[in-house]
Amino acid sequence: MPEGLADARILIADDDPLCRRLVAGVLRAQKFTNIEFAEGGLSTMEQVRRFRPDLLLLDMQMPDMSGLDVCREIRAQADFADAPILVQTATVDRKKMGELFAAGASDFLSKPINPSELIARVVVHLERWNSLRALRDYRERISGELEAARRMQVELLPDPITLQWAARAADLRIASYNRSSSELGGDLWGMLPISNGAFGIFLADFTGHGINAALNTFRLHALIHEYKALHDDPGGLLSMLNERLVRLLRIGQFATFMYVVVDHRAGLLKVASAAAPPAILVQGVEGRARLCDSSGFPLGIERGVRYRTSRRKFPAGSRLLLFSDGLSEFPDTKGKRIGDDGLQAALNACEPALTPQEVIDRLCAAAGIIDGSPLPDDTTIVCLDRRAAPRKGDGTRDHAAKQPSALSTFGGR
Repeated sequence: MPEGLADARILIADDDPLCRRLVAGVLRAQKFTNIEFAEGGLSTMEQVRRFRPDLLLLDMQMPDMSGLDVCREIRAQADFADAPILVQTATVDRKKMGELFAAGASDFLSKPINPSELIARVVVHLERWNSLRALRDYRERISGELEAARRMQVELLPDPITLQWAARAADLRIASYNRSSSELGGDLWGMLPISNGAFGIFLADFTGHGINAALNTFRLHALIHEYKALHDDPGGLLSMLNERLVRLLRIGQFATFMYVVVDHRAGLLKVASAAAPPAILVQGVEGRARLCDSSGFPLGIERGVRYRTSRRKFPAGSRLLLFSDGLSEFPDTKGKRIGDDGLQAALNACEPALTPQEVIDRLCAAAGIIDGSPLPDDTTIVCLDRRAAPRKGDGTRDHAAKQPSALSTFGGR
């Protein structure tokens, strides 16, 4: 007998005591020892609940409840939806067999029972049942681990108080959107408080999806915080990150990266890009959306790449959009993609009074992304503007509030 089957729980359901003893004798001769009995349909259902068999040998003809009805009731229970049920019957015809399998029978044995056939079928179905349970346990374990990893990413999100602090300190409004194409994603965005209300905001997109891409985002997250002294120098930060990632990433893995330092007091943006989709900037309430330069080499491919920092005016009333290519390359119902130019046009169509969250909603709709729709690629959008209503008071900026440490997030709110 194959290893691990001797302890299998087997329930023999038959109203004939002689048949029960004969079947049990054959099983015990093959070292099956964990056997229990039921004398009718109702007692079978009770034994299934109590004994929880790994395999049921079920007679079709019982006085109080037919074998077909027993099959149907057992299959209606989630815990036994796939457990093997071997039906014993003296009648074998196509119509009856169809009814048996439709009711949930796994296999059948013709009466009188042939001992060799009985053992062969019992062993085959127990092995299948054990394999199925092992696969189910494995899937549950992997699902649990993926869920734990996903929670780790979610726990890195800036809490609402931190977002509110950053927005109020800079007279800004901020909103974001993030969805992964699978349980774990390769998109990463974050905020890095610098000084005097200025902060950096970055968005990275690693090749691939799932676990490998997610692990690379954790690596990048650690590296970004290791080089705090470069947070006010976009080009310098990207150059250093590239040197480190070249040594860490496998061949074929790389990341696009956009980093923007927002200095609201100077009304200035400092921007560096590593082949990321272009940021879209609207300068002032009356301004038109413009694509910012997105040249540069992806991070993690070649050593010695130097990234330059460009500067953009960011006066009151301005709006800035960062996004991964999951937005611009999303195929709508007709297979069309909105592209960078289409996003630029959609942003121009957004009324000045819209909040950043409303802008994100408009852009998703323009691209064809709706809640619950499957995504072919991880998608991240960050929108901020200098259109917040002036605060009442003497112009102080929450002097009692403690500036948070550098933060990053893998998703949005």
